Amino acid sequence: MRIAKFSLISCLWLTCAWAQAQLVVVVNRDTAVEKINADQATQMFLKQVQTWPDGKPVQPIDIREGAPLRAEFYSKVTGRSPGQLRAYWARQSFTGMGFPPKQAETAEEVSKLVQATPGAIGYVAKKQVAPALKVVLDTAP
Repeated sequence: MRIAKFSLISCLWLTCAWAQAQLVVVVNRDTAVEKINADQATQMFLKQVQTWPDGKPVQPIDIREGAPLRAEFYSKVTGRSPGQLRAYWARQSFTGMGFPPKQAETAEEVSKLVQATPGAIGYVAKKQVAPALKVVLDTAP
């Protein structure tokens, strides 16, 4: 029983610590945009906007479904829950209108993919921003 309580407390503490991580939206360093707002980020991740102002394709990179950072991103930036997001992509896929963004397993993988992909956009915790990335949206209040 004591081990179970310790595990539960540890999980809650880690969840709270993770939820307080400052989330930022990052792009490939060569992207010609310096800042975007939450509405623009939402449109890019929902693939409603598919090109940057210079005509290059937007390449959104998501973190795998079920990851706490993904839930935080969609809640803070798009105002959507995981269920709403699944329903959106089910409708898009069923009607042939589009498919979800490429998914990475971790924020570290998102960082690497965004660095290596022209036009890429992703999200990571602020402490994970690599020098080769450009922060275009900071979700801190």
